[in-house]
Amino acid sequence: MIHNHPCSSSWMVCDPWTRRLSSEEKENLKPVILHCESADEVIESIKERTGKQVTAADVKAMKATLSTGKCI
Repeated sequence: MIHNHPCSSSWMVCDPWTRRLSSEEKENLKPVILHCESADEVIESIKERTGKQVTAADVKAMKATLSTGKCI
């Protein structure tokens, strides 16, 4: 990834490219994403299983995508 400024490791963790889950990761985490009521629970589970830091907005978008069956 190329940037026109130096990037700290804390910034890179929050970058959308590093937060994004692969199709396989989404499929493996689908039950957790769809059935957990709390976004915090989903965030923690994703962090434990993949090491990726996602946001509540990411969780909301994943729930919407997975519940409609249009998983990419």
